Amino acid sequence: HARQKTEMGLEKVDVAYNPNYIVSLLVDQDGTVWCGTWGGGLARFDGSQWTNFTMADGLPANHIFMLYQDARGRLWIGTSKGLARREGDGFKVFTTHDGLFSDNVFSMATGLDQSFWVGSFGGVAHIKSLP
Repeated sequence: HARQKTEMGLEKVDVAYNPNYIVSLLVDQDGTVWCGTWGGGLARFDGSQWTNFTMADGLPANHIFMLYQDARGRLWIGTSKGLARREGDGFKVFTTHDGLFSDNVFSMATGLDQSFWVGSFGGVAHIKSLP
């Protein structure tokens, strides 16, 4: 079975640093691999090493449901306690107080007018702009 996978071009990447389930995955425009985990926060692989980000680093939660990169190259993270945007070494967090229907964010898309569509418990929020 392992040989068959190798012949198909599949290769296992060692993520032993974090034994949590990988729920979401994104390769950004710079080639950095981002993994959203179930309870272990956000992981970044730069091609040689893994770095982990958790609530201690400013994420609203450690359950990551969704990863999205917008046209401006910004990384968005859907969590069980809000939507986060990567800013520098930290995160800007958006919640129901900012117009989301729920803090459980599962999906995101950008409209033709560059507005955001955010899917969560309770429906879809159409957000014209976020600071």
